[in-house]
Amino acid sequence: MNKRLVKDILKGDKLAIARAISMVENQHSESNKLLSAIYPYSDRAKKIGVTGPPGIGKSTLVNELVIALRKQHKKVGVIAIDPSSIFSGGAILGDRIRMSACMGGSVLATDGRRPASGGQKIGIDENVFIRSMATRGVQGGLNRCAIETADILSAGGSEYIIFETVGAGQSEVEISNTADVTLVVLSPESGDSIQAMKSGLMEIANIIVVNKCDLPGADVFITNLQNTLELSRSTRLACSESLSLRDKLRESNNKTIPIIKTQANIGFGIEELLGRTLLYLEELGKSGRFQAHRQRLLRERIKSFLLWRFSNIIDTHPKISRQIQKYMEELENQPQKLRPRNYRRPTGRASPSAGDSPLRSRWSEASAAAPQNRQTPYEVAEKIIKKIFV
Repeated sequence: MNKRLVKDILKGDKLAIARAISMVENQHSESNKLLSAIYPYSDRAKKIGVTGPPGIGKSTLVNELVIALRKQHKKVGVIAIDPSSIFSGGAILGDRIRMSACMGGSVLATDGRRPASGGQKIGIDENVFIRSMATRGVQGGLNRCAIETADILSAGGSEYIIFETVGAGQSEVEISNTADVTLVVLSPESGDSIQAMKSGLMEIANIIVVNKCDLPGADVFITNLQNTLELSRSTRLACSESLSLRDKLRESNNKTIPIIKTQANIGFGIEELLGRTLLYLEELGKSGRFQAHRQRLLRERIKSFLLWRFSNIIDTHPKISRQIQKYMEELENQPQKLRPRNYRRPTGRASPSAGDSPLRSRWSEASAAAPQNRQTPYEVAEKIIKKIFV
């Protein structure tokens, strides 16, 4: 392992940080040793997750949050995830382009206000590091290396790290296992309160951001959203039979999820959003829940790493490959089985008539030739597990 590289990362050298991230992304043989060397310095930064449906203004919102943090003289890292093509595996990585090109003063709001950025480009700020990554087929809205990248940025001196996920759907909620605080971004275009209620995103939100709040119907949308959140909290409390009376009282006294209105393109609401975010992190630390939260994230991280390693083993282990290939060859060499073992014709179903003799003949021949003892995919998987892992 290159000890000089570790020293340069700890000094905050951007080139060293970029090189280390590339090593991790490309699964360099020394990457695990590098990550182990910087791990003691990886918990310095607070991690903010920004997620929500696509096309809702997340990149602009992140840009304004970074500028607001820079006004407080904080060093910030941004990990922006873009979706990969299912055909080529490539990605445009447009988030970095939008953030680098986002300039204030170029657009005036209807009331004359200028964007909060005031002409500042975060892409050329020495105290801001932006890294765009493709999902590379990973589900959940994040890249597999996003957590390791955050470790490197934290070791490099970043005080806050912002994750911007891909346009997330109802099940892409991996950010909750990565960030200390999760901002779910919605807009009046996101749909009605019923759609919001059934979305998995709502279950991981610590703060809800209603962006593009100048659109028609924004106030009605926010009111419905508040009612939905209150109903969901009351229902969850009533159905929590496992909670003790003390826990139920504590849960009932908890504040509801704050909803912040923003217009990221003009900087409206950004200061309030940042204030709420920092307040949440402060309260998390004062309540003693921060350490428990980080422990939960660590457990999820270990599980994720194990799943990734097992996936690589399944793809590369010669015995597993041979077992799967053997099963596939058996399928190719044997006629397709048209009916399951111990098949019984349902009562009331007509048998092929004498007039259907060609069809009846083919059915009989296939049934007679179908192997009765051929292994199913589930049996093959069980056999592989017992041979390799047990």
